[in-house]
Amino acid sequence: MWQKMKDYQEDKGHRIENQRHAGIVLKGTKILLVHRIKNGYEYYVFPGGHRREGEKGEDAVIREINEETQIIASDPKLMFEFKDYKNNKFDFYYVCKWVSGEEPKLKGEEKIRNCKENYYRPIWIELDKVTELNILPHFAKEWILENMVTKRV
Repeated sequence: MWQKMKDYQEDKGHRIENQRHAGIVLKGTKILLVHRIKNGYEYYVFPGGHRREGEKGEDAVIREINEETQIIASDPKLMFEFKDYKNNKFDFYYVCKWVSGEEPKLKGEEKIRNCKENYYRPIWIELDKVTELNILPHFAKEWILENMVTKRV
């Protein structure tokens, strides 16, 4: 069953595969992350995913945050980009305003693919705990530490 679900994509054929748009959502002193364990490797990521054809990056990140966590966010502001020209991959990170949703809950394709070998759990984490976590990609964690933990933007 894991084999069938691991490649499930709701928008297969309409997604722009080389772009990932991720949201940095703060609620008070907490930041929204997705706790992952994949093939025994534990880490955290910011909710996000691929942009669809005809969709703006700002719209994609709001949609992805809601699809993965049931949290509603707004006003995405592009904070930084990472461009891997060698592999033709582009990551865009937006700071978004939290609007509603207290306890994040998994939904969408991540809920369908969620299993012991491919675990997803959206969670609010205190900002001062970020230093202790394995947040991927590392450049995103560094940006958070420099711009949000030390400066409290």
